[in-house]
Amino acid sequence: MKKILETEDSKYILLQKIGYGGTCSVYKGYCSEDKSHKLYAIKIFKPQNKKYFEREIFANKILPPKYFLSVIKYGMGFIHQENINYSEMSISEYISTMNDDKLTGNIFYKIEEIAKNGELFNYIYELGKGFSEQISAKIFSTLIKTVKILHENNIIHGDIKPENILIGNDFSLKLIDFGFSRKINKNNNNIIYNTEGTETYSSPEITKAGNSGYDGIKSDIFSLGVLLFVITIGRFPFNLSQYSDKKYRLIMTKKYDKYWAAYEKYNLSKEFKDLMNHLVCFNPNERFSIDEILEHSWIKNNVNYNGVNKDNKEYDIYVDEDVVKELKERKDFMEKKTN
Repeated sequence: MKKILETEDSKYILLQKIGYGGTCSVYKGYCSEDKSHKLYAIKIFKPQNKKYFEREIFANKILPPKYFLSVIKYGMGFIHQENINYSEMSISEYISTMNDDKLTGNIFYKIEEIAKNGELFNYIYELGKGFSEQISAKIFSTLIKTVKILHENNIIHGDIKPENILIGNDFSLKLIDFGFSRKINKNNNNIIYNTEGTETYSSPEITKAGNSGYDGIKSDIFSLGVLLFVITIGRFPFNLSQYSDKKYRLIMTKKYDKYWAAYEKYNLSKEFKDLMNHLVCFNPNERFSIDEILEHSWIKNNVNYNGVNKDNKEYDIYVDEDVVKELKERKDFMEKKTN
C-alpha cells in the first residue's frame, strides 16, 4: 500500500518518514502529477495539533523565505492508502514504502523544499565531536542573524537546537520547526507563558514561569548559548538549567572558573568562555542581546563581519566557504560510514 495525501487540487505520494516530533511527522514525497517526481518535505499535523500547524504557518507568512525553507503550499488534507503499481516506482521509492505507519484521515499539511543534506545535529553526533571555534563562530553568526530576523518580526522560536537546523542544498543553514514559536509584544516586555520546548535547551525561567511568564527573547538567547556549546564541544554544557544540576549550579552561583576547569582539554579561548557565560547565565537580564553577541570579540575575531548595520534589513547571511568545506568533509565521512 502507498500513502496518498489529497490536497484541495492535487495528490502527493508520501514515501518514507524522515522526521517526527511532538507536533508533527515529516515525510519525503512528490506530486503524483509531476512526472519528474521532484521531492518535497511534507509535514503532517494531526487535527489535535492544529495550534502547532497554525504557528508554523503564521511564522512562514511573516518571515522572508530567503533565510528559511521555502513553503510550497499548506492547508487541510486527507490521507488514505492505495495499492501500489510497483512498475511506476523506482527501487528507492519502493524501499521507502516499506518504512510505513498507519496514519490516515483528516490532517493539516505543509509542503516545503527538502534539505537534502540533513540536520546539523547529525554532522556533530555522527562524528562524535564539535567544530573548531572558527567554524563554530561562522555557523553561530549565521544563526544569530537568522534569529535576529525572527525577533525583529516579533516572533520567538521557542525550540532552538541542532535538530531544528537543516543544511540546505547549497550548504546554507536553515532554521526550521516553528510549532513552539510565539508572537511577542515588545510593549509587554516580550512576556510569554509557553512551557513547551526541548528540556536540555530550555532556560531556567521556563520551568517556573507560572502566571508571571518570562521574556521569550531572553529565553531564545539561552537556547542559543546551549546550541553554541553543543556545536563547539559536541556535548551538552549541563543536563538541566536547574540548581539540582551540579554543572549548572556552578553557573547559577557564578563559579565560572570551576565550571570551565572541567573542559581544560578542549583549549577553549577566553573569548568563547566569556560569550558562553553571558548566554547561559541564570539571570535573564544579564544575558547578551543579539547585537551584543554580534559585536562580541569572539565573533569579530573569527568571522569576517563588520558589525551590525541597524539601518540595513538585508543582513549578510551568506554561505561561508570554510563552513561549506567542513560540512562537505563531514558528510563524506558519514556516507562512507554507512556504506
